[in-house]
Amino acid sequence: MSIALRSIILAITAIALLATAPVKAAEPKRGGTLTYTYHPEPTALSTLATTAVPVAIASTKIYESLLEYEGPGLNPKPGLAESWMVSPDNLTYTFKLRKGVKWHDGKPFTSADVKASVDLVLNYHSRGKTYFSKVAAIETPDVHTVVMKLKAPVPYFLRAFQPSETPIMPKHGFTEQEIAEKQVRKAKIMSNPIGTGPFKLKEWKKGSHIIFERNPDYWKPGKPYLDQIVLRVLPDGAARAIGLEKGEVDLAPMTAIPPAEIQRLGKLPNFVVSQDGSEGLGPIMWLEVNLRQKPVSDLRVREAISLAIDRKKLVDVIWYGLGKPARGPIVSGNPNHFDSTLPAFEYNPQKANKILDDAGYKRGAGGVRFKLTQNFLPYGEEWVRQAEYIRQELGKIGIQVETQSLDMGGWLKRIYTDWDYDYTSNFTHNYSDPTIGVQRAFISSNIRKGATFSNSMNYANPKVDELLSKAAAIPDGPDRKKAWDDVQKTLRAELPVIFLIEIGHTHIWSKRVHGLIVNGISMYWNWDSVWVE
Repeated sequence: MSIALRSIILAITAIALLATAPVKAAEPKRGGTLTYTYHPEPTALSTLATTAVPVAIASTKIYESLLEYEGPGLNPKPGLAESWMVSPDNLTYTFKLRKGVKWHDGKPFTSADVKASVDLVLNYHSRGKTYFSKVAAIETPDVHTVVMKLKAPVPYFLRAFQPSETPIMPKHGFTEQEIAEKQVRKAKIMSNPIGTGPFKLKEWKKGSHIIFERNPDYWKPGKPYLDQIVLRVLPDGAARAIGLEKGEVDLAPMTAIPPAEIQRLGKLPNFVVSQDGSEGLGPIMWLEVNLRQKPVSDLRVREAISLAIDRKKLVDVIWYGLGKPARGPIVSGNPNHFDSTLPAFEYNPQKANKILDDAGYKRGAGGVRFKLTQNFLPYGEEWVRQAEYIRQELGKIGIQVETQSLDMGGWLKRIYTDWDYDYTSNFTHNYSDPTIGVQRAFISSNIRKGATFSNSMNYANPKVDELLSKAAAIPDGPDRKKAWDDVQKTLRAELPVIFLIEIGHTHIWSKRVHGLIVNGISMYWNWDSVWVE
């Protein structure tokens, strides 16, 4: 983060603390509407369809999970499960479900729904196998009890029950045909959700807005405080910033407006700018490389691409200081798993040129060695600017880049279903444990056509598979740290992706909004405690 932006955030936070001190003693007010904006528009309203950020933000207001979490470290507490027990060998988890909970269609919530949901997450969620592949059996001895039996300990198992990670969905929301024919991602419930959460879908006008209204039968007495949540679909970043400035929008989460606008609006007295509430995510950006394609299948080419990109310039110029250069697949803020001995990635175009020359990729007409197609994540203007910068920098070492623009649906299909690309910009999250966020991208068993945000690169290394599997099965300590250190070193050496920057998710909201930051995944939370003046 730049010194200027850090100063703005500290100043705004200090002013906000002073300005809101008396309000802390006041009772939250019921009623009102919270309007937020994010681009692109969700393509579905369940993370079973895709775990893309806009889907995760929206769907977690509708779907809940067995547990809730508090604080930046995501300490588990009761949710749809009012209590739980773990056996001494960490192989049996018994959840007692909350009674009297209803689905939005009025039907009762039962243990059968939990069992069905875990099966769906295992088979369709991009991190489902990471969470539940060690589950040997799920038993439902009665309608309010779920017993999950594991084949081996999973050290992060209680972190699996976040609303974006294991959304509990109604068994009756899917037809037998949809499940049998593996058409779950196309099921009607993906756009017409039925949850247990504090809000339910009222209206979705594609290209304009989504309205969520209060669930009058919500199981928490007196919650939620808001009458409505409205997502305004504003494809243009400047329009999103203007909407916030004019008071037509209350919240722009997760860098939803251009960083330059965050800096400008952050100086105004009626906004809060903060990176709090994302500690449980750990976002990291990279260039995803299709190893099926020549010449990017050649490690020397990937090394040259890495050397040609000035990561510090990316952070400072393209992202206005919102982040820091990446050093590998794990964010540097992770105290237990990041390898602090890893050096910064080198920026050296001269060396990149020499590597390509020595590898036989000689310059031809116009100084071009070869051509690549570039797709970029369609999340806004900064991703376009970054793509243009990378195109220019690769051009300096003789790689001619054609940039191709797609909407979100088209991008997901090209990268994860068709595998028809040379490289694309992308980002993922470490989440509360790197096995959750890192393993899914690099383990070879996750090369699954159509599974979004998985191993699209076709990267397969038996050594890395073994290390990832080992790290997933042992508790934190020296052995697990050693396994993760070896993973980081190997991925840096083999570059199945070109690691770029650690993203600094920055939220900006009106001071009339309260109760927004409650844990380390606050934008992926249900907002049942949010209230507005």
